[in-house]
Amino acid sequence: MAEFGWAYIDCEEDTSGSALGPTGSIQFHHAGTSITGSDYLVFHTSSSPFELRLTGSLTVSGTITADIMNINVTNENVINLSASGDTKFGDSFDDSHEYTGSLFISGGLNVNYYKLTDNSYIVNSTDYIIGVSSSAYVSITLPAYNSFSGKMLIIKDEWNFSGSARPSIHPIGLTASTGFLDGNGNYEISNGDFAAVTLYSDGVVGWFVV
Repeated sequence: MAEFGWAYIDCEEDTSGSALGPTGSIQFHHAGTSITGSDYLVFHTSSSPFELRLTGSLTVSGTITADIMNINVTNENVINLSASGDTKFGDSFDDSHEYTGSLFISGGLNVNYYKLTDNSYIVNSTDYIIGVSSSAYVSITLPAYNSFSGKMLIIKDEWNFSGSARPSIHPIGLTASTGFLDGNGNYEISNGDFAAVTLYSDGVVGWFVV
């Protein structure tokens, strides 16, 4: 095997290709042969976990793959939204989600249920099914109709006397806080055990019995 000596090569420092921009900035080709960075695209390593921060808009023509995505959206046009596995929208009862078009559900549908054991109750905006479990007279006040256009509400008598003597007073009285309730201001469920009523609000006149 041949032997090789050594060579010393000296050259002048060329600063034309030096990295520019703020600390942590991602380098990119700017103009001519210069390499630079911007504080609009910075890789932060001051604390863990490290973070790549973009200030401005991001346009992606391919696919974004991520374990977790936290998105704050004020206005978004979506052509197709597809997801596998569990999904969750919102984190509190006052969150509102609007869908324009038809909704198809191939699995089960769970809605908000409340078991009422007190003798009086004011319906909340999140209520859908109210199961009344009381042997005494129960008074239920409906919310303002004009705030819940299209809202449906189911009220069901769940108390079972199991063949024992029925008390003289055991109805469930419904009262509209504003507007009409099926033509007047109140409605009563008094036709035996396990009776039920379904209501909806038109947002204009009041509440109606289905």
